Amino acid sequence: MTTPPPEIYRLILHETPNPTVVTDESFAIVDLNEACVEFTGYSREEMLGTLPMFLVNDPDTYEEMTDSLAEGDSWEGELEAVTKADERVFGRGATFPLRSEGELVGYAGIFVDLSERRRSEQTVNVLNRVLRHNIRNDANVVGGVLDTVRDALSGSDRDLVDMAVQRVERLLDRAETARDLHELLERTPASLVPRDLCSVVEGAVADADDADVTLHVDVPDGPVWVLADDALARGVDAVVENAVEHNAGDDQNVWLTVETTPEAVVFTVEDDGTGIDPARVEYLFGRREDSQLRHGQGLSLFFVDRLLDFYGGAVVYHPRDPNGCRFELRFRPVDPSSDSS
Repeated sequence: MTTPPPEIYRLILHETPNPTVVTDESFAIVDLNEACVEFTGYSREEMLGTLPMFLVNDPDTYEEMTDSLAEGDSWEGELEAVTKADERVFGRGATFPLRSEGELVGYAGIFVDLSERRRSEQTVNVLNRVLRHNIRNDANVVGGVLDTVRDALSGSDRDLVDMAVQRVERLLDRAETARDLHELLERTPASLVPRDLCSVVEGAVADADDADVTLHVDVPDGPVWVLADDALARGVDAVVENAVEHNAGDDQNVWLTVETTPEAVVFTVEDDGTGIDPARVEYLFGRREDSQLRHGQGLSLFFVDRLLDFYGGAVVYHPRDPNGCRFELRFRPVDPSSDSS
């Protein structure tokens, strides 16, 4: 293998789009790239020969970095960088020793600006909290008024109020689904443990109380373990409720099965309703953007799709022959003696 010439390393440094500095063994800056000049507002001349502590807002974080480097270890973590204009910029930094033929020759530090992402996350958190709170409070008030009005009505007028009550309940359910989505995005794979899919499906069947739909359940008598977390029940409930709620017509049926294949555990939900336009499926799962989530069930399917992706599985849709929908939720099987992924 041909060894790259030393010039290639300086080229890498100066072409790197993230602010980067190189120091000597005493942490004094000996080189930096143009991205660092543009980001900090300092000129090369102002920074060369200085200690980079003035670029880090928290002295304790800077000390943690240098202590790790002095011990021969790398450091990585979140920090606030400080520019010449005294701006604080949130991001993630990484520092590491530089060695040549086994000898320490200095250190390098790279900064990734995450301030825009952090502002977006904070905005989403606030909107999520406020909107959920407002929707829940307003919907509860409207629901209470509708219940009072309903008692004084009869016939078609009462049917209209019943429809309005169902819409309010659906609105509350979507607010809870939005909460679950938000919580899902904050989870880590370390939270995944063996869960009995069969018991969760049986719980969903007990909750799916609809006199107009016949449920056909075919699941093993014993437990079937999959890698999941406590959101599993919410996901299974969502896809079962979707099949029950949107199955129109006489003699409505929903089939639920759990099967184990060599590659996956598959939970299948089928109905004999009107089906879904295949062109709309990617929009309903939120895999493609659209002006709206149609069919009314889009948010729940969006949640289920993201949940299975988090579990390392997948959701697959097929039209059912001769009519209706078939959803397959594919899970990773797991040994029940295991306590994590």
